[in-house]
Amino acid sequence: MDYTQALNELEQACADFQLNTSFKNSENGLMQSQLENMLWVTNSSVPTAKFFALRGIKEAVITRYSVLGLAEVLALRDELFQLALENSRAVEAFVLDSLCWVVAVITKRAWVDMPEDQKALFTQKLCDDIVLHNTPCIGMITATYLIDEIAGGSKCSQFRLPWEFHYTCKTTFENTHMLQIFEAALKVIHRQLQRSTEMQHTPVSGSHTIAYERRSALHIADRVFNWAFTSSDENKVIAASFGHSKSRSTGTSAKASQHHGSSEDLEDMDSDERSGTAIFEDELQSRTPIFPRNWQTLLLNKEVLAMFFLVYEAALGDQMHAYFSPGSSHLALQCLVQISGIRGKEIFAATSTKSSDILRAEFAQVIMRNQLQMIRHVCSMNLTSEGSEDIVVATTQMIRRFIETQLEEPSTTIVGNQRLHSLAFLVIGVPEAHEYFGEVSKFICMLLNSAAGLLQSDMLQRIDDDFGDVDNYFVMQAFDELASAWSTVINEIREWEYLEEATKSGEQASAHSSTDKQLDNQSVLGSFMHFLVTTAYLIRSEYIQLRMLICEDSVASSSQQEGSLSIDQGLLAKDYVVYEDQLQFFALLARLDVRTSLGRLYENLCSRCNAIQNEIASAESSSNRHTFDLLHEQMQWIIMMIGFTLCDSGTSERVLIPKPILEYSASCQGTEQNLAVQCIMVMLKTLEIELSSSHTSSNADYGSPLLVETLFWALRRIGPVYILPDLSDYHRISQSIITAFGRSKDGGNGGVVIRGIVDLIKQTFDIWSAEEDVLQMCVSLMLELGQRTAIAQEIVSLPQFTLLMEFFTSNIGSLPEAIHGSIIEALALLACHAPPADHEQSFLKLKALILNSFNQVVRKSDFVAQQQDARLVNQLLGGLDMIDGLLSAANFRNLNAIFALFFEIQPLLEQLLAMYSCDDEIPCQVVQVMESASRYLDISSISDEHMVRFSHGFRGLLQQYQKSCSNLQAPQPGNDIESLSKVRTLISAISYLVHNEMGFASDESSPSIDKAVSDDYGETEVFGLYCVYITAHSSQLLAPNVLRMLMQLISEMVQYRIPSLLRWLPANVWGQMLDTLLAGINHDIYDIGQRAYEAISKLAAYVKVTGVGNMPDNLRSIFSHGFKQLLSKLLWALLFSTFDMELVESAGSALVTLGLLDPGHFQSCFSELFAQAEAAAFAERLSATLAKFNADLESSDGVKQLLETTKPIPDPIDGAMLRQPLFEFLVNTRAVLRTK
Repeated sequence: MDYTQALNELEQACADFQLNTSFKNSENGLMQSQLENMLWVTNSSVPTAKFFALRGIKEAVITRYSVLGLAEVLALRDELFQLALENSRAVEAFVLDSLCWVVAVITKRAWVDMPEDQKALFTQKLCDDIVLHNTPCIGMITATYLIDEIAGGSKCSQFRLPWEFHYTCKTTFENTHMLQIFEAALKVIHRQLQRSTEMQHTPVSGSHTIAYERRSALHIADRVFNWAFTSSDENKVIAASFGHSKSRSTGTSAKASQHHGSSEDLEDMDSDERSGTAIFEDELQSRTPIFPRNWQTLLLNKEVLAMFFLVYEAALGDQMHAYFSPGSSHLALQCLVQISGIRGKEIFAATSTKSSDILRAEFAQVIMRNQLQMIRHVCSMNLTSEGSEDIVVATTQMIRRFIETQLEEPSTTIVGNQRLHSLAFLVIGVPEAHEYFGEVSKFICMLLNSAAGLLQSDMLQRIDDDFGDVDNYFVMQAFDELASAWSTVINEIREWEYLEEATKSGEQASAHSSTDKQLDNQSVLGSFMHFLVTTAYLIRSEYIQLRMLICEDSVASSSQQEGSLSIDQGLLAKDYVVYEDQLQFFALLARLDVRTSLGRLYENLCSRCNAIQNEIASAESSSNRHTFDLLHEQMQWIIMMIGFTLCDSGTSERVLIPKPILEYSASCQGTEQNLAVQCIMVMLKTLEIELSSSHTSSNADYGSPLLVETLFWALRRIGPVYILPDLSDYHRISQSIITAFGRSKDGGNGGVVIRGIVDLIKQTFDIWSAEEDVLQMCVSLMLELGQRTAIAQEIVSLPQFTLLMEFFTSNIGSLPEAIHGSIIEALALLACHAPPADHEQSFLKLKALILNSFNQVVRKSDFVAQQQDARLVNQLLGGLDMIDGLLSAANFRNLNAIFALFFEIQPLLEQLLAMYSCDDEIPCQVVQVMESASRYLDISSISDEHMVRFSHGFRGLLQQYQKSCSNLQAPQPGNDIESLSKVRTLISAISYLVHNEMGFASDESSPSIDKAVSDDYGETEVFGLYCVYITAHSSQLLAPNVLRMLMQLISEMVQYRIPSLLRWLPANVWGQMLDTLLAGINHDIYDIGQRAYEAISKLAAYVKVTGVGNMPDNLRSIFSHGFKQLLSKLLWALLFSTFDMELVESAGSALVTLGLLDPGHFQSCFSELFAQAEAAAFAERLSATLAKFNADLESSDGVKQLLETTKPIPDPIDGAMLRQPLFEFLVNTRAVLRTK
């Protein structure tokens, strides 16, 4: 090849910025040439030609490494490194970067084969050049690239080498060589700090050099602080080999699992391939890495820690070209955030002279001292200027990182027979602790005060334009960081208090210790709690003031933008949802001093309530509109604060009155002195005022639907907790609460309060009948109250309930259609608690209302001709929604009546499916009714005859639905929300039917009901699965949310219904179902993969034990082909793909079962692997690993149990029995086959 000509062509192509044929030919030719000739090309005078030549060298070394040999590769690396050293000032920056990158890539490629002395020699070369601080520093640039390459991640080059190679590189580099490089970078930072001091008055040109070197060294430090260290722990090595460690294990929280260390390995390099569950990692896992023991001397050195704080101060004055981004100050801040979170047992392991706790205390003292300086510096700045964003946010992040990390690390010190609490240890061991926490609390207040200042400054309009509002500005983001850290402190003390109270019996034994002035948990944390109470008052005050000012700004902005429109119009996101975290933080602070906090809120609420009354009394013109809007907006926020303070939210367990509220209430003499009671009473009064004012036409425009909705939200949150409390839930409850809200037999006025709430609900429906959100919240309140038996019984005993029932049944047509179903559900749920005669009468009214809504339409003489009329369709949809609501309220009291209604309306539902086959709305709502029926109607409570009738009726609806869909000729591929919703609802209906019918049965061979009845349900359920595949397009079934539900249904059907599936499911649908299982293998969504492997294991085990002799030929062929596909994809996924470690056992069980089912195909898959092995040594290793795996399987108890079982429906192989041989086989095989 004429290299001169090739060089000329390449230079010409680069000069023209063209990737033409001559360019490609030249580049390809250069890559095929000898390396010495390629080096000659780097002498080109065209920078881009040098760049592409270096890229060619890199590719040549990677692809031809085995041919070149270690000696030649290292000689090339050293020559390139020397070339960089000699020409560092003579070549362009991007060429020099490329040159250093190629040196790093070559070094990694040869790393495993290099003798240790040569590794040490090259590392020393890098360190020497770093310390020599040449400009530009080749050692620094090369070391940065080398760390990136060996760390893995997205910056790692594609080597196409086994995972084992990358893992070995990482383990041999991180604890010795990287430590040396890091130490050299620290020396540069230290030296530049000295030079910065010396050169304070030198020209700017000198400072550029310092800034560049400092930034380069900080780059190395930043990469080290974000390094994911490997571990010698076998489980972590296994996790690493499968792609990413998981914190999602049964019974183990992510927070708990992080204490065992981080085993994130080089598979961060596959971040773009990570599964959906990998993204769902606990925040702790992305924090500072857990450094090994040998980093202790360097990282815990006080001078080193303090130096990073000093380097940030020095970096603030660095002037750097825009090319260098991020700048030194930003990198320094990121390093400080990471340093603040240094953690782990190894890094703080005891030395010969210092205990672990002493090391922790010394580290905490250095961090606290320096963070104190930063906090004071930040607080002296203008916090609201955009230039301060970096330091403000980073400072709050490092404070949060430090506090949360320190409180997670347990102390080893024992005082008074107790382990010292983490917070107590900090307070005792660090003299600056009180000062530190005091400054943090001031910082929180300053952030809130600064945000309030923004609302009164000239910046407000620009912030509203750029960020939407102040809450989206960085000042409030910084506040959220500190609020999270402060919440952690409070929760830690609260948790300790509850545990201490639970073990009060041991206090007497240690009581004498406190008399000796010994600092223990009780004395230290008790004192610290007093400090928190004081600071909580200041923070609460600032937060309330800020919120009131934001309300003023919101009202003013709304008046300017909307003119005469109310500020309540068009609000979609609810504030109690958007600001839930902040409101929870406020509640946490408020409960530290309930009397003071509720007193402030009560005073604010009363003053505004009285102001509204006065404004209503004096309202004569629209000039008062602004005042009304402001009062409403501020009252809304005060009510939300009260709602979060008085009780917590809860869905899975019963919510009780918080302990601080109980303790405060116990100190009150009566209801008038109990501010918790008075706050609730004032909210009821406010609601009454709003409704009464809105009822008057002259004042109707001054009412606020948003405030009314918020008041009902607060009642929904508070009412079920405080009204008619169950005294058995509490060890002790205040008499003032019982008097205000308790049962009448206990001397309480709870019945009066309930009667008042029912009246308010009725008034709301009278006045705000067009406000859907308000009415929906009223209904939600009714549903919440109906969940409490005592409250529901009190409601139905009231005369107002009868009037309410009459009102709804008579006027439901005038209410928004979207709430019809919820109204019926609430009324049916409440009516269940009435005496039998009243309950029956109420149910008949609801039934008549529902049937009448249908009869008014279907009995019209021209119904068929007018069936597409929008009014008729809406009326039918309303009727279906009411049926759905009634089904949702099913319980043991009304179950028989609801079953009878379902049987009565079944023909009507079939008629609607037939008539509206070309429409989506009606069929979708009918399917929703079917889903509710299978979900809420407990079929085990009725006779066998009625059970069969329900099965036949359900199957009839499915058959009619399938016929209606067949009229559309072919399923449409629409993935719109409506189409997918219909498919999901159908799948859910079948799934609930399986749950409902099978009960606690293990499988179809042992049903919990009569076998004939069970078989009938089996046919219905199989037909339902058939309907899913026939009526939905394949693309719809692969949509993530649909596939998750479908995979669960398939897994359950295979678990419970294999004989029925084989009997009833057509062969073509079997093929589609196997394709679905194929799509579930190694799916990004955890649940889909898990269910797929369970179904495959169960199905393959059944076929293995029972055989395929009795199957039709076409089904046997589909099974044979499908199982081969499943086996091949599953094997390839386990051996080559990034795989969730928690799914390896279930996937391995499926793999082994498929292998037993078709051992010939299993062996042929491995033969392909052996044939593809590039080296004979790899092939031999694979062969030996497979032989051992086969031997282990032959002796496995799990395999023996499957092969020897006599059950008609065999259990799948227990994955736990395969764990050891399976993991050993996969780790050893993946180490050879997986490449990067």
